[in-house]
Amino acid sequence: MPSASLLQRIAGLTWRRPRLVLLVVAAFAIVAGVVGHDVEHHLQAAGFTDPASESERATEVVRQALGSDPNPGIVVLVRAKDGGRLDTKSPAVRAEVARLARELAQTRYVGRVVNPLAQPRAGQGLVAADGRSMILSAGLSVVDIEDKGGVAAQDARRRVHSTLLDVSMTGYAPGFKDVNDQTRKDLNRAELIAFPALTLLLLLVFRGLVAAAVPLLLGVLSIIGTLFVLRLMSIFVGTSLFALNIATALSLGLAVDYGLLMVSRYREEIDGGRSPEEAHRITVLTAGRTALFSGVTVAGGMATLILMPQRFLYSVGAAGAAVGILSAVSALFVVPALLSLLGPRINALSVRRPAKSVSDESDGWMRLARAVMRRPILVALATMGLLLALAAPLSQTVLTGPSGQAVSSGLPSYDATKYVPAHYTRGVTEAVTVAVHGAVTPAALANLRRQALAVPGVVRGTAFARPGATVSYMNLALSAPALDRSAQDAVKAIRALRPPSGAEILVSGTTARFIDQKQSLLHNAPVVVVAISLIIFVLMFLLTGSVVIPLKTLLMNALTLAATLGALVLAFQHGWLTGPLQYEGPAAIEVSSLVFLFAVTFALATDYAVLVIARIKEQHDRGLSNEEAVATGIARTGRIISAAAVMIAVVFLAFAVSPIFFMKEIAVGMTVAVLIDATIVRALLVPSLMRLLGERNWWAPKPLRVLHRRYGISEGAAPAPAESNA
Repeated sequence: MPSASLLQRIAGLTWRRPRLVLLVVAAFAIVAGVVGHDVEHHLQAAGFTDPASESERATEVVRQALGSDPNPGIVVLVRAKDGGRLDTKSPAVRAEVARLARELAQTRYVGRVVNPLAQPRAGQGLVAADGRSMILSAGLSVVDIEDKGGVAAQDARRRVHSTLLDVSMTGYAPGFKDVNDQTRKDLNRAELIAFPALTLLLLLVFRGLVAAAVPLLLGVLSIIGTLFVLRLMSIFVGTSLFALNIATALSLGLAVDYGLLMVSRYREEIDGGRSPEEAHRITVLTAGRTALFSGVTVAGGMATLILMPQRFLYSVGAAGAAVGILSAVSALFVVPALLSLLGPRINALSVRRPAKSVSDESDGWMRLARAVMRRPILVALATMGLLLALAAPLSQTVLTGPSGQAVSSGLPSYDATKYVPAHYTRGVTEAVTVAVHGAVTPAALANLRRQALAVPGVVRGTAFARPGATVSYMNLALSAPALDRSAQDAVKAIRALRPPSGAEILVSGTTARFIDQKQSLLHNAPVVVVAISLIIFVLMFLLTGSVVIPLKTLLMNALTLAATLGALVLAFQHGWLTGPLQYEGPAAIEVSSLVFLFAVTFALATDYAVLVIARIKEQHDRGLSNEEAVATGIARTGRIISAAAVMIAVVFLAFAVSPIFFMKEIAVGMTVAVLIDATIVRALLVPSLMRLLGERNWWAPKPLRVLHRRYGISEGAAPAPAESNA
C-alpha cells in the first residue's frame, strides 16, 4: 500500500502535470483497446468441471481408446416435416439419414457417429417408440467439450440440415454453444441498459453533467483495461467467457463507487472554503487513499478464486482482481488530473446547484447513527436476528449444475432439448458411463454389469464394449433426471461397487460430473475461505491498527453472505421472483454460484466497510470520541454509500435480464448483497457494534501496534476540515 509521501507525490503530479497524466492514460487505453477489442472470440466456454475429477479421468480413458467421448456430445433429432410418423423404411428417408450421418462424421472434433438405421445394435433406443423421430448421436474426440464442443456444434449446424426432413440439435455441445452465444448478447444488452441508467442516476446525485461524466469515464477505462488483461490471460491459460460479463459489471460498479467518492470529497472541500489546490491534495490523501485501499481489498478477495481449479471460477477471480486494481488506480490518477484541469468547472453544466455535496454531513444519517447508538444492544440483536432469519432458507437449499436446464426458450437447441427427454430414455443424453480400466475377463465384466443393473435407480444398460485391450465401458440409464438426488445416490452406489481384480472403476456422465463438481468445490473452498479472511483481516488491520474491527468486518460479511444466499433460495428455489424475473431455470441454486458469490460478497462488503471505517478513523484520529467519530463518519458517508449501492445494484440488475438461469441468479445475488450491506449492515449493525465496544474498537496487542506504526496506512498531513464544514 502507498505511503503518505507517495500519495503526496501523486497529488503533486496530478495537480502540476494533469495533461501528461491523462495523455499516458489515453495511450494505455488505446493500446488496451486495440489488443482487447475482440477478446470475446478468444475466450472459452464456462468451464464448470475440475479437470482432475474422476468423471473427467473416466471420459479421457474411454476417449483415448474409443477415439471419442462415450456419451454423445451432439444429438441430432430427425423428424418428419409434417410432424407425423417418420417412415424409417423409406429408401429416400434412409438415404437422407445416411447423408446426414456422413456430414456429421465429417464435422470438426466429432469422432464416433451412430446411425440407428445402419447400426441397429449400437443405435438401440435411438428410434422413438412412437415412430415420430429418431436420433443420430455423435461423440466428440476432444477433452474440453464445453469449449471445442461449441466449435463442433457450429460446424454441425452448418453441415447437417435437410430439405426432406426436420433436423434439430441438442446435447451438451449445442447447449453450451447456445448459452455462450446468449452470454455475448446479454453483455451488449446489459451495457445498453446500465449506461443510460447510470448516467441518469449520476445526474440526480451530482446534478451536473461534467461531474456525472467522471465516474462513467472511469468505468469505460476500467472495462477497456480489463479486456486487455483477459486477452493477455487467454494467451496463457483457458479463460471463461463469463468472466467478461462479471468484469463489466464490477468495472461499472467500482468506477461509480470511486468516482463518486473522489468527486464528492473534492466538492465537499471546495464548499468548505478550500482553495482548488488544497481541495485537490486533500482529496488524493483521503478519498484517493480509501479508493486505492478498497480496490486492493476487492482485488485480493476476488484473486482467491484463482485457487479454484474450475475455469469459470479462476477466470472470474483473475478478472475481478484486475478490475479492483484498474478501477482504483484509474480513480487515483484520472480523477485528480481531471479535477486539476476543471477546478470549479467540475460543477459546470449543472442541472441544479446542489445545496450540499453528496459527501457533506447528512443530518438524517447523523440522527439515525445517534439513535442506533442510544440502544446498541437492541439494534444489534434485532439486526442480526433479521439477517439470520433471511439466512434460514439456506438449510433447505437444493443445488444444481450444468445441464440441459441452462438452455432457455428462444435458443436454437431449446425445442430438441425439451423433446428428447420426453420421447427417449435418459440413457440417450444423460447416460452414466462405467469405465473399467485394466485387463479384465469377460466373466468379471458380466458380473459387474449384473451388480450395476441391480443398483436402485438403474433401469437398463448396454453390454460392456472393449475399445482397447485394457479399457471396457458400458452405458447405464437411470430412472430419475441426472441431477436429482436419487440419480446421485445411484451413481455413488455404482462407484462403491467392488472393481474386478487388477482394475479400477471410473464413472462419468452428467450425474457423475455434478457430484465431482460439488466435491471439488467442497475440497477447495476452505482454502479460499481462509485466504480471503486473512487478506481482509490484514488489510483492515493496516487501515485501522485494530484487530477488533477486522474481526467484526468478517462477522458482518458472513451475515451479509448468509442473508444473500437465503434470499436467493426464496427468490429462485421457492419461486418468489420467478414471475417478475421471467425465470425459466430449475428450482435450485447453481452450485458454482455459491463460491463465486462468497468471494464477491466478501470483496464488495469489505469495500463498503473501508469507505465507512476510513472516514470514522479519520475523525477519531483528529481527536473525536469513538461515538462522535462513528456518528460523523456515518453521516459523511451515508449519502455516498447509499448512492453507490443503488447504482451498482442497477448495474448488476441489468445483467439479470439474461435468460441464462445461473447468470440471473448471480446478478440478483450480487444486487441483494450490495443492498443488504449498504443499508442494514452499514446503517444499523456498524454503529451499534461500534458503540457497544467503544474505545476497544481500536485495540490491538502491543507488538501489532508497533507493526502498524511502521507499516500501517495513514493519510499523512491532511489538515483538519474548514471551520464552516466541521
